[in-house]
Amino acid sequence: MTLVRDLMRAIKAARRVVRENLSSASELAGSTNPFGDETLVLDVMAEDTIIDTLHESSTSMAILSEEKGLISGQEKPEYLVIADPIDGSANLKRGIPLCTVGVSAIPYSDRMKTDDVEISIIDSFFTEETYIAVSGKGVKRNGSSVKVASPRSLDDAIVSYDTKQRWDERFADSTVRVLSAVRDMRRSATNLLDLCWVACGSLDAMVDLRNILPIVHVSGTHMVFEAGGFVVDHKGGRLNLTIDLEQRMSFVAASNENTARGILNLFNENRGFWQRPRHI
Repeated sequence: MTLVRDLMRAIKAARRVVRENLSSASELAGSTNPFGDETLVLDVMAEDTIIDTLHESSTSMAILSEEKGLISGQEKPEYLVIADPIDGSANLKRGIPLCTVGVSAIPYSDRMKTDDVEISIIDSFFTEETYIAVSGKGVKRNGSSVKVASPRSLDDAIVSYDTKQRWDERFADSTVRVLSAVRDMRRSATNLLDLCWVACGSLDAMVDLRNILPIVHVSGTHMVFEAGGFVVDHKGGRLNLTIDLEQRMSFVAASNENTARGILNLFNENRGFWQRPRHI
């Protein structure tokens, strides 16, 4: 597909820019992005490279990016491309070789939702993993098809769990309940990579129930869905969000629905949400 080729060109260009400018990894650009995070010089360089490369495409597109927000030069383009130029900036800043770039393409309309994502590509800059999801056609890692892990009991599950937030008593209690119930926890500190590891069966679930994750991470949840997994939102519904710059993601992405709901039930125990997820 022409669009997959063009997205891959943008991904490769961003990876090249990051690898060639690692000496600038800790430099701040002196600004914050629309989500309130400090912007690194490499964030800007990678984003500019993605935007410039995509503008060379014969496909008309608007671009929604983590650093610059919405860029649209046409009234009604063919696609909206959502880009996270560097996921794992804190890792990069500290010299930890775990960071990713993710893009998703959605046929443009007035009411786009995450279920409408047609193509997602996530590339891990330093672990030589490239994941491509095409709606209805599954997920490929480095050209080979992958799928989520077979269902297993929670006490045998290994999960990713995002802990980056203020630990009030409520969040601490919920976190302890979840992590006490599973076998172990892994976290790369790039949520897109952890979601890819759920999609390929290395992890059983990725938990981010902070309600602060920007919508630019939709490439990761799309990857899990296309690999045969299930993503539940914090209220217990199947994740399907409106595409909007102000939208925040809060979810459990797992190899199957029962595991996703089982983890959410543990997190929400005695929290009074309107819908009580069922136990696995």
